[in-house]
This record gives sequence, structure tokens and C-alpha cells, in this order.
Amino acid sequence: MGDRAYVRLTCRQEDAGRFEQIGFVEDCTEGELAVSMVDEEANYAHYSELTELAKANVVFCGWHDAGGGYDAAMFASGGDGQYYEVLSTSQESLPLVRVNSDGAILEGDLDRVREFYSALACARKALGMKEDVP
Repeated sequence: MGDRAYVRLTCRQEDAGRFEQIGFVEDCTEGELAVSMVDEEANYAHYSELTELAKANVVFCGWHDAGGGYDAAMFASGGDGQYYEVLSTSQESLPLVRVNSDGAILEGDLDRVREFYSALACARKALGMKEDVP
């Protein structure tokens, strides 16, 4: 047994079986192309498995709660072979950046958020999801 976290994601209906193999169950359909899936006790938030699926160009996006050794995060794979993840709040879908004691944003954090949002936009388009409007 490892460190468990709740994980929710959206993927193509045709890829749902790949996510079921690692422990996800279908929650509901998300339009004509996509399905929402959850794993209420994902070992280490399925980080390794999701990274491998992203490398295989599988399109998905979602979020996970904090575990014992890691914070909550949002993640996306836009089909470019990369897995993008950013820290997030647990109550809202907002990315977080880390700030040093001098008030400066930790180097690279804003770039990671921008890259995540770009991948998220690609994933949402490929999944036929409506664009998020703040």
C-alpha cells in the first residue's frame, strides 16, 4: 500500500479502457467524445501511470487531491507526449505558484503554469469540451 489520493480526469471514450486498467472507473460521459473517470484511492495519484499514458500521446486532463507526501495538483496531456502538472488549490481549479521569502516567484513556476494551460487547451479541444471561461 502506498500514498493514496482521489483523482478525477476526463479522457476520450476510446481510451477509457486504458485508465480502467490502472484503477479508474467511469463516472459520466462528457459529450460525444469524452468520459469522466475517478479513482478514489489512487496510489501516488497514478503519477507514473499518467506520465506513461501521456508519453503514448493519450489525451486527458484532470486533478488530484493532496496525498501524504505531495500537494493537490491539476494535470493535462494534450497529445504531444508530455505530462504537465501544476500545484493547485484543493477547493477550486486554480494553479499555484511558489513564492520565496523575498516575495519573488520561484523560478520556472509561471512557465509551468503557462505550459499547463496550453496543454489543457489542447486536451479540452481534442476532448470536445467547452472552453473554460473565468
